Amino acid sequence: MGTREIIIETAKDLFNEHGAANVGTNRIAAFLKISPGNLYYHFKNKEEIIRSIFPQINRATEQALMIQGDNIPPEARLVRILENWMAVVWEYRFFYGNLVQLLRNDPELQAQYIERRKMTLKFLKAAFRATASTREDRKPKLTDTEVEMLATNVWIIALNWIHFLQIDKTDEEISREDVFSGADQIFSVLSPYLDGETRASMAQELKNSRKARAR
Repeated sequence: MGTREIIIETAKDLFNEHGAANVGTNRIAAFLKISPGNLYYHFKNKEEIIRSIFPQINRATEQALMIQGDNIPPEARLVRILENWMAVVWEYRFFYGNLVQLLRNDPELQAQYIERRKMTLKFLKAAFRATASTREDRKPKLTDTEVEMLATNVWIIALNWIHFLQIDKTDEEISREDVFSGADQIFSVLSPYLDGETRASMAQELKNSRKARAR
C-alpha cells in the first residue's frame, strides 16, 4: 500500500479503537511516525480521511446485501443479509457509533450516505417482499405501507444498535458478538410477519451462526 492507503487503514483502526472524536490527524501521524505535514499532503483534515473511508463502507454494505445462490432459501438468505450487515457495522463501528456527528461535520459525506440509505432501503423492501411471497398461509399479508415501515424499522435498528450498546459499555468494551446480537433484535421485529415454518427456519439459522462464531 502507498502512504495514502496506509493512512486510511491506520485511521480506521485508531477510530475503531478509541473513537473518531478522540483521534485527530496529529495522533494518526504520530502513530505512523510521519510528520503532520506528510499526512496533510494526502488529506486536508480528519473529515477528508473519514470521507475516504466511506467508499469501503459503501462497497462492504453492497457485498453484505448481495447474497448469491439460487439454492439458498429466502429465509436463509435474509439471515445472512442481516448478519453480514452487522459485520459491516462491527468493521466500521467508529462510523456508526458517531454517525450523526460525522454527517453533520461533512455535508458531502452526508449526501453520499443518504444515497446509500436509499439504495439499502430499496433492497430491503425487495427482500421482504420475496420472503413474504414464499408464505404458505399468506397471513398476515404485507401491504406496501407495511413493507416501507418494516424496511425503515430494520434500518433504524441495524444502524443504531451500536448506540444502544454504548449506553452501557464503552467503545472498547463493545464486542463483536454484542454487535452481531443486533441481528436477533431485527429478527424479533420481522417475526410477526413470518409464517411458522419460516420463523423457525430463520431462528435455527441464527442459532447455527452463533454457534459457528463461538468456535
